[in-house]
Amino acid sequence: MQNILKTMLKNIQPIVYTLLILTAAGFYVYTLGYSTNWAYIVSETRAGQFYLASQTANRILSQVGFMGVILLLALVFTASFTRKTFYLSNIVLSILSSITLVVSAALTLYYNSVLEPMYRNITTLEVPEHLYQVRRTVKNYLVFEFGNIYAILMIVVAIIVMVFLVYKIKAQKERAELIQKAVKSYGN
Repeated sequence: MQNILKTMLKNIQPIVYTLLILTAAGFYVYTLGYSTNWAYIVSETRAGQFYLASQTANRILSQVGFMGVILLLALVFTASFTRKTFYLSNIVLSILSSITLVVSAALTLYYNSVLEPMYRNITTLEVPEHLYQVRRTVKNYLVFEFGNIYAILMIVVAIIVMVFLVYKIKAQKERAELIQKAVKSYGN
């Protein structure tokens, strides 16, 4: 158990940033399929108001998700996974990535809280059942439920990244102080 813990602490940086990449990329994939289940069905019916609202939400979520992917590419480019010493670019990109995750989570929770009740209130007069059968799907709410759970995960990952960043900065300062002390004691 102790060896596993030591190995994890030794590899914490790649673990944290891999978790960040998987979470942000996963959110972008989620946004790509956000309104797939109902988009074609609802757009052909009298539930157009819901369709327009869901498309607006989908567009905003995917734009924020894409920004997160761009930030992740920058994190990869600046070697945040393996860099022993973090520079300002690593710190700023880590902070921006965490903020993007929190914003993504907040937007997801907000849009899901607005759109899910709208979707639940669509009647069979507005969207007849046979349209779901023709499209080989059913009216379900998984995209909302999954999104809400995923939003919580994004917040947790953002917190983990920020805690790691504080730890990394503190460790760098302590290392710099030890080096200065060693240089001074060597000079004497």
